[in-house]
Amino acid sequence: MKWLRHWWQKYCAFLDSLGLTPENRRCCVPLSERAQEAVKRGERAD
Repeated sequence: MKWLRHWWQKYCAFLDSLGLTPENRRCCVPLSERAQEAVKRGERAD
């Protein structure tokens, strides 16, 4: 399991270097129209 943890940490560091952190909440999935409107209004789209 030690090797898995090592590679997971490297993967997380790679994502951080790209700016893909939980605080940024970015992903490659497009938002639905309803979600885009909620973002414009400053609300959460659930």
